[in-house]
Amino acid sequence: MSAARVGWVAMALAATVVAAVSARYWLADVTLVAPPLQQNFLDHTVMFVAHTVGGVIALAVGPWQFLGRLRSRRPAVHRWTGRVYLTAVAIGGVGALGIAPTTYAGPVAAWGFGVLAVCWLGTAGLALAAIKANDVPAHRRWMIRCYALTFAAVTLRLQLPLGIALGVAEADMYRAVAWSSWVPNLIAVELYFAWKRGRPVAV
Repeated sequence: MSAARVGWVAMALAATVVAAVSARYWLADVTLVAPPLQQNFLDHTVMFVAHTVGGVIALAVGPWQFLGRLRSRRPAVHRWTGRVYLTAVAIGGVGALGIAPTTYAGPVAAWGFGVLAVCWLGTAGLALAAIKANDVPAHRRWMIRCYALTFAAVTLRLQLPLGIALGVAEADMYRAVAWSSWVPNLIAVELYFAWKRGRPVAV
């Protein structure tokens, strides 16, 4: 199995696990919500559920957009999963904008999650605009950026318990992951694009 395939499998597996665990919020049952988030959930249940519904669907569907074999052999499936993904981001992003300012971790976390929501919606919108203009390369780049932001749901859940296990206060760690869960993802994507541009052309 190639390194690219191993990476895709790892990404898809992590995304699916986090999506499955997070789907419990769809029940709108406050007892299923982590204690620090329960008051926010009670005060903004609609936005909270919208964010998790959209985020879970986008997280689960997203990896399939990057399978070249699916794009080439089943273009209709690729287009429909793309529509589902972008719709889910729109729903999840609006929900995120609604709850970001209310986070218990204060303004640093609120700004981090708020900027993430704006970038998430923005990259999805630019991906849609690019494909409507038949600019497939730009569409793919914006979709990769968008999913890197979607994948913040995974990186946050890796970083938060690790920081707490190392002795960082939960609120302080939450402020940190509001930024560290997604900024490095975008940096990694831009480095990947730069690397691809610098690769020699095969002859």
